[in-house]
Amino acid sequence: LNISETARYAGVTNTTVYHWIELGVTRSKKRLFLTAVTIGGQYRIEEPGLNRFLDSLGGYEYVEDKSTEDESAEDESAEGKQNNNNNQEVYG
Repeated sequence: LNISETARYAGVTNTTVYHWIELGVTRSKKRLFLTAVTIGGQYRIEEPGLNRFLDSLGGYEYVEDKSTEDESAEDESAEGKQNNNNNQEVYG
């Protein structure tokens, strides 16, 4: 999956996915990272790895991200709001 597909799958914004990959998330005093590889300068995430990462986060609720993003990311964010009203974006 690319960044946009991963964000849509998880019900979060592209920015959140980048945070998960680059900065990780702190849970139970441990730093968790979403595993990704780069192909041609673009991140790629395998669905089984994404599922394991989301499972390790446990439940999360959506919080609107106020950062500046491109239009496609904003469109995906709107989709996330509609589909995941009980999910929070987790930055760590």
